[in-house]
Amino acid sequence: MPTLENKIKQKTARIGVVGLGYVGLPLAVEYAAKGFETVGIEVDKNKVNAINAGKNYIDDVDNKVFAKVTKSGKLTAVSTYEEVGRLDVIFICVPTPFTANKEPDISYIVASTKEIAPRLRKGQMIILKSTTFPNTTEGYVQPILDESNLRVGKDYYLAFSPERIDPGNKKWNTSNTPTVVGGVTAECTRLACLVTQQAVSNVVAVS
Repeated sequence: MPTLENKIKQKTARIGVVGLGYVGLPLAVEYAAKGFETVGIEVDKNKVNAINAGKNYIDDVDNKVFAKVTKSGKLTAVSTYEEVGRLDVIFICVPTPFTANKEPDISYIVASTKEIAPRLRKGQMIILKSTTFPNTTEGYVQPILDESNLRVGKDYYLAFSPERIDPGNKKWNTSNTPTVVGGVTAECTRLACLVTQQAVSNVVAVS
């Protein structure tokens, strides 16, 4: 049975992106354009319908590339989490609006993680990209995923790679903006860097 590493290198890994806003959609399009089967998970059915109809709604996404990946079927969108079990790498790109105390509201991160956890299987990688405060990955996401009785770094992999997209910036985009990646274990970091490098040219590993 192919390992996650082999699937990534051979571009047979199925990529999932949760949240198809200004961070998630460009990321999903980038992976689809690189040849990966990519599934976007989005609760807003209007966005799901738009993507599946080949209608782009994010200015930073090239219309020609978007049309190509949606027409070819490399990029599809769904409004439920039923696809999670057949995905290999899942990026969480949900919004984290500021609270009244000027702190990121992580309720969307927690909610999406709770949807992923019961569907988590061996060999999967979860990468949190949403903007949030330190320790969200290990303090909030990991405990929920660990309820699956799978062991992080052994059975599944978990990493944080904060989004650094500047919407509307024509010079810096998803593929060329330097990206920091940090895993819960060394193996998590290594594999998260490997999959990120498939779509991003400058990846910096941190512990």
